[in-house]
Amino acid sequence: MARPAGWAVALLVTLSMLLHPGASHAEPTAVRPEAQPAQAAEVSAREGDAVTAPPAQGDAPAAGGLVDGASAQVDSKTTVQVGVYILRIPEFSERDERFTVDAWFWFRWQGADVRPHETFEIVNGTIHERTTNDVLDDLGFNYATVRVQATVYHAFDVRNFPFDDHVVTLELEDSNLEAENLEFVADEGIALDPAVAVSGFRVQLVRPHVEAHRYDTVYGYRSLGTTSSTYSRFIVPISLTRSGIMPVFKLFWVSFLSVVLGLLAFRVRSSDLDARFGLGTGSIFAASANHFVVNEQLPQTTAVTLAEQVNLLAVGTIFLAVFLSVASLRLRYRGLDTRSESLDRIALVALGSSYLIANTVVLTLALTP
Repeated sequence: MARPAGWAVALLVTLSMLLHPGASHAEPTAVRPEAQPAQAAEVSAREGDAVTAPPAQGDAPAAGGLVDGASAQVDSKTTVQVGVYILRIPEFSERDERFTVDAWFWFRWQGADVRPHETFEIVNGTIHERTTNDVLDDLGFNYATVRVQATVYHAFDVRNFPFDDHVVTLELEDSNLEAENLEFVADEGIALDPAVAVSGFRVQLVRPHVEAHRYDTVYGYRSLGTTSSTYSRFIVPISLTRSGIMPVFKLFWVSFLSVVLGLLAFRVRSSDLDARFGLGTGSIFAASANHFVVNEQLPQTTAVTLAEQVNLLAVGTIFLAVFLSVASLRLRYRGLDTRSESLDRIALVALGSSYLIANTVVLTLALTP
């Protein structure tokens, strides 16, 4: 079969372009009808409009009307009754500024739009384990319990250590809904298990309360049309009060003993160098070691704590005792033995009395409200 002439082919191409303009530059593409809404949403999102894409066919709505990965919104405010029963405080560290808690939380609410037992968080801590039970019907209310094991962070004020008292808190918020949509209220039956114990403290539960906590951000969610957000916060205060004088004795008995030994050096003749100055220098090292041991229990702080003041008084008293021992020795070298012994007696009484008075003043000022 003979090929058509070149002019005939050109004529056919020209007629085709006249009958179908633009067809020579377009690739034939099959567009799925279900993709069009997504394209429209993408264009609108680029223009800054808030668009909610329709759910794909066959997808079931999230339980309770919540959407994973987004801040859920409900049409009305839901009141959620919250309670807690604290089982244990297994770890407590002022140095690390944290403690752990093992507790049961329960939630009572009406309506199917929220699931607070699944969306709550401890805002001043980290939940390590969460055991959630099924939602039950309780006299017309949805009822759910959750057992939580968490680490809670708290900045301890240790200026009066070891006479420091603290009020630590558990603070709950819903991670999805703001206060205008979900409000916590304290339920009845909130309690502390009698077995809860923290070494060195008496533990008591303070009355829980709820407050509206404001954040100066909307976390980038511009559709809210505001620059801040407010969440309902459920706060459970726990009072920790130092118990007795025994913790003070355990912390500072080495420091007190070092001062006594440093002062007893005045009962040794200043010319007996090994005994006289051995007691003084050894006492300084003992008081300094006690200072480091006490500081191992405290967090980093720029304030001079009560414990540091007590240790500084001990080191200062021993240093003065060594200085006066040198003065007594010089008097003896000059042949003034009587004056040397008189200085020793006066120094023993004066330094001992000054040490006791200074500690009394420091403790009184620290413990006075």
